[in-house]
Amino acid sequence: MNGVVGLETPAGSLALPAPRRLEREPGRAFARVRIGQVPLDMGRLDEVLACIERLVAGGQGGHILTPDVEQVVRAEGDASLREALATAELSLAGGTALVRAARVIGSPLPEPGVRWLPALVGLASARAWRVLVVADQPGLAEWTACALRDKYGLLAVGVAVEEVPEDGQGPWVDRLCDRLALTRPDLVLVSMATPKQELFCQYAAARLQPAVVVGTGLALASLLDRPWAPRRRWPLLAAVMAPVRRLFRSLAFLRVVAASRR
Repeated sequence: MNGVVGLETPAGSLALPAPRRLEREPGRAFARVRIGQVPLDMGRLDEVLACIERLVAGGQGGHILTPDVEQVVRAEGDASLREALATAELSLAGGTALVRAARVIGSPLPEPGVRWLPALVGLASARAWRVLVVADQPGLAEWTACALRDKYGLLAVGVAVEEVPEDGQGPWVDRLCDRLALTRPDLVLVSMATPKQELFCQYAAARLQPAVVVGTGLALASLLDRPWAPRRRWPLLAAVMAPVRRLFRSLAFLRVVAASRR
């Protein structure tokens, strides 16, 4: 036709993936899309903040999680983590990787959850909520609470909890929740390793009601005015192994995303 033979693009090669069917569960604020075993809510920033405000103002409480690549990979073989994510009042993409993955499988998400964390803190300041910051990294909870008080004028308290067990529950956690409940928090920001964080949020939410418990991961450090580096027990070994772990985790994540397209 134009003198060039064999360069025609196959009919379906540039087709976008068909939109995935969204999950609509009774009583949930938003429809959900699933990447592997992880459900993700489709609410926009303003809708998410309004939903959280209703949870606090209505005394319902609950837990909100922000899964990312690691949670997607771990959830494939961890039933407890899958349950914590499935029962969360909100499950929001914790990073751009999940936003891109959702676009690949045909269900674009509004924006990653880490972008609404400063907006959530701003809402807490406007509503004069009492805020607890709970973290297993030494110093992170205390520094973040100071930043919330200085920058946002919040009544915020930081609590370091290095002894939380891996399953996020038990007698020690019960005693911790009893002490946390004495402050009558409206909002609890939690930063721990996965899956401890998600299991703790699920367990603690029932004992801190009507507070809303939010698992933030290391995105909590974005509220600080200075960079935060997690403290490692074996820093040299961690530095060597980190790229290897990231590679294997990324490959596992790509397999999950590929399976989700089918």
